[in-house]
Amino acid sequence: MHQLQKIICVGSAFVGKTSLARRFTLDTFVYSYIPTLGVSWLTKTVDLPTELMNENLSKKLVNDPISARLSIWDTGGQEMFTYLRPKYYEGASCAIIVYDVTNMSSFDEIEAWANEVSSKCSDIPDVIAGNKYDLKEARAVNREEIIEYCRLHRYDYIETSALSSFNVELLFHHAARLSIQYSHDLLKFRKEFYK
Repeated sequence: MHQLQKIICVGSAFVGKTSLARRFTLDTFVYSYIPTLGVSWLTKTVDLPTELMNENLSKKLVNDPISARLSIWDTGGQEMFTYLRPKYYEGASCAIIVYDVTNMSSFDEIEAWANEVSSKCSDIPDVIAGNKYDLKEARAVNREEIIEYCRLHRYDYIETSALSSFNVELLFHHAARLSIQYSHDLLKFRKEFYK
């Protein structure tokens, strides 16, 4: 039997939320931009080994591998969906807040997205995903700056590329682990995580 975990992906328009979700669940990448209208969702079952489930816990608490069915809810980042989006957050056990490492304004909007999530899901874990890592020459957000920001706000941080698949599996497996730990009240034993 699989544990069902609802993970929401939020962030500004054009940051790659849909591309990340599609790369993880379908292993595809669409080069043209197709905006998400409201919300869409994809699912995938993952097997999380014991070592991963105990990673970043101050003591070993999980003794057996866990199989989880991830329900990944991809929300539209456009302003016109501001009132609709939060209705889909209910029941989420982890949020992935995506920004584009080549777009400083998407980084500046992280706090607004975190506040929107916490207004509906006050205590779920958040993971910040710096997407478009493959565009290193166009990078606008300094890595040290975002890591310091995440340390200050106690967010986990992972840089990704939906195009090249860099860290995409790591991102969703990490979110799945946090989701399960949140569901089982193990997060009080967590340490910091930056990749």
